Amino acid sequence: MKTFVKQLKWQFVLLSKNNILAISVVVTLIYGLILFFFKDLGNLEKILVSIVLNDPSVIGYFFIALSFYSEMRQGILPAIFVSPVSIHQILLAKIISLSVVGTLCATGLVISVKGFNFDMTAYLAGAAGVCVLSTLLGLIMLTFASEFLKFAFISVPLFLIFVTIPMLQYLGAIDLCIFKYMFPLQGSIGLIDKAVSGTAINIWYSIVSAIVLIPLFYLVSYNMFVKKIVRK
Repeated sequence: MKTFVKQLKWQFVLLSKNNILAISVVVTLIYGLILFFFKDLGNLEKILVSIVLNDPSVIGYFFIALSFYSEMRQGILPAIFVSPVSIHQILLAKIISLSVVGTLCATGLVISVKGFNFDMTAYLAGAAGVCVLSTLLGLIMLTFASEFLKFAFISVPLFLIFVTIPMLQYLGAIDLCIFKYMFPLQGSIGLIDKAVSGTAINIWYSIVSAIVLIPLFYLVSYNMFVKKIVRK
């Protein structure tokens, strides 16, 4: 446990050194200020949920790739692989650190509009679900590219499907009916919507989907990372 805690602290240090933490905070502040100044104009819940869906998902998906590519370029990653730290500890520390940053940024966004007048438990669970699943998907996709630009080129279409289609479904622009439950973020979106708007949802679906999808995504990402990055 001590080794993992040290690795987790080191990941926050790396996020800071690589300016990922600063970028996340700046982007969140911009979104937060926009929402704050327009919060008196009407019901912003739909806009809020849409931004919350995008902000932490971008932090998780793109920044885990940027973090690993930075470490590869600096020669840090090969040294870590031959250290006593296990691959599980490295990946979990990276996933947790980015998810914490993304969840905190998402919480700052909702506070800028709602104050503390929202369901904190449901919101944190939903935001964390978006962060973790997006981070794991980014981890899977980075194994298909050797540098960040290639990663962005091949993965942006998938990311848009992963995030944009559920968002359009939520906004009412499209109606997927029962097929909306095929998208991994649907459960997390429901929790966030419930937290800020009081919308009735199938809470069991949101809970079970997270219990099933997060370990499944992690298993796939771990195996692909070991096969394509560690053993390359």
